[in-house]
Amino acid sequence: MELNSAQLEAFFAVAKNMNFTRAAEQLHVTQSALSQRIAKLEDELGTTLFIRDRTSIRLTEAGELVLRYCQFNQSAETELLTKLKSSKEDLAGVLRVGGFSSINRSLVIPALKNVMIKNPRLSIQILTKEITEIPRLLTTSEAEYIFTTKKSLSTDIENVFLGYEDSVQVKLKKAPNVEIYLDHDENDTTTRDYFLQNKISFKPLTIRYLDDIYGLIDGVKNGYGKAILPLHLIQHESSLEIVEPKWVLKAPVYLQFFNQPFHRNVHSIFVDEVKAYFRDKLRQEK
Repeated sequence: MELNSAQLEAFFAVAKNMNFTRAAEQLHVTQSALSQRIAKLEDELGTTLFIRDRTSIRLTEAGELVLRYCQFNQSAETELLTKLKSSKEDLAGVLRVGGFSSINRSLVIPALKNVMIKNPRLSIQILTKEITEIPRLLTTSEAEYIFTTKKSLSTDIENVFLGYEDSVQVKLKKAPNVEIYLDHDENDTTTRDYFLQNKISFKPLTIRYLDDIYGLIDGVKNGYGKAILPLHLIQHESSLEIVEPKWVLKAPVYLQFFNQPFHRNVHSIFVDEVKAYFRDKLRQEK
């Protein structure tokens, strides 16, 4: 059995746009022709790739597998064409990376500095999401690599332990010690987890929400309240002080990606650079 390239192209366009109309316009075909290609691909594979309702569509588990196949092929093709057209040994293609706010800016970007400078044909997309949203980036192929705090139990996913992100309770120096805490949003459990992990009663006067980790740092520096912040982000902030140094919220950090029979050339370089940089910045021992 061979997969039809036109049908795969139709599927890939719909999966990327999650919209049949936009995908048809992108491919310069009618929506009817596009739908027929998708239907034929589903018949060939003997499975449903999209779940459709009145207002939206979403990928099935089989659809997610086909999407990963399409994205891998696209990246491999880009890398091959670049090598053939260039006399240099440049890396090429796109790195799609997902992570959370406290590490993307402070660790992921500097970890890849040398790789990005030395390889001008290599593109990158870095997505910042809440911890609970990150695993889905991998399963929907929005990202090839994710950084998260929970080890995957799936045999299809490889976990690379990078170290522990230690967070402490921080306040503005000379600010009154009022039980006002800052979090990302109402679903953020960081402050509660900090008190629970250290077996301390949590009775806040007020909780204020400032969206991301850098909003929390700025909030503490401006006297909005206290926050549980990663040590690697605040250790050089002279205006801040740690309330109880012995109380720490410990979170493991993992790099995750799907196991593949073979990886692109950029894979081993990416993983090695990340491992070296993170392990130099994060605590390794339990």
